[in-house]
Amino acid sequence: MNVNVNLRHLRYLVTLSESSTFAAAAKAAAITQSTLSAAIQGLEAEFGHPLIDRSGRRMQLLPFGEAMVRRARHILAEIQELPEYAAREILPLGTRLRLGVIPSVAPFVLPRLLSSLSQSYPQLHLRVREGMTQSLLTELSSGRLDAAFIAHVPALDGIEMIELAKDPFYLAVKAGHPLTRLKEVTMAQLAHEPLLLLDQGHCLREHAMEALGRDAIAEENDVRASSLLTLVQLVEAGMGITLLPKIAHEAVGGTRVQLIPYAAPKAERTLVLVWRKGAVRADDYRLLAAHIRAHCLPVLTEA
Repeated sequence: MNVNVNLRHLRYLVTLSESSTFAAAAKAAAITQSTLSAAIQGLEAEFGHPLIDRSGRRMQLLPFGEAMVRRARHILAEIQELPEYAAREILPLGTRLRLGVIPSVAPFVLPRLLSSLSQSYPQLHLRVREGMTQSLLTELSSGRLDAAFIAHVPALDGIEMIELAKDPFYLAVKAGHPLTRLKEVTMAQLAHEPLLLLDQGHCLREHAMEALGRDAIAEENDVRASSLLTLVQLVEAGMGITLLPKIAHEAVGGTRVQLIPYAAPKAERTLVLVWRKGAVRADDYRLLAAHIRAHCLPVLTEA
């Protein structure tokens, strides 16, 4: 079948999938509703199959439409990468790179990363976006990010990754807490301790609960924070304990918070760099991973 698909129409389809109505999608694409409607009808004619269900009050993608949106995102992301691919053929890490970093990593890695990259690859134009894991993965799949520095989570479909380091957990407690008399603590010794966690959406929250062997935390005993620095302040105030990844040890500097080794089967997370499977700049991302490992994670990678 000879299909002649307009790339602009594919962009309209993706925009429509991210909007609740034709009106909202047309506004986001800076076109009229009639132009948008004609573009979608043109795609349906080319594909020989409807993309959306128009029978209800609200627009809804059909299963075929959802599949085409996923493919369109991939195609558009690959096309967007072509200029970077051409530049990479001349010089590795020699053009723009949009990197996502999770909040439980960014404050402790970015200063070293930005400084070392500017020295090793002065031609690199790095753009950094801090965000939750799922948000970064969504932007990665849509082509708005090139790579992301995250902690490994299950079911990373359509993603390639390279391990950067293991990041073990330590127990953070207020100085003088009875647990500070121990050289190491276990899961059983923490069963009745008030636990401080990051808020919903932070993957570190799930990793901490898994390391503690808890499937859920009672809401009345659950104090949440939006950053590791806030968690440390809450621990210092005597409101509870928390698990702190080794990469964030500097967060306790100058505080009355002590760190104790934590012994449990899942007392660590794995830091990884991820990118879209089949990305044309995969060699650049592997080079970036090697640079991060060598220059930004000495506390995790040293023997």
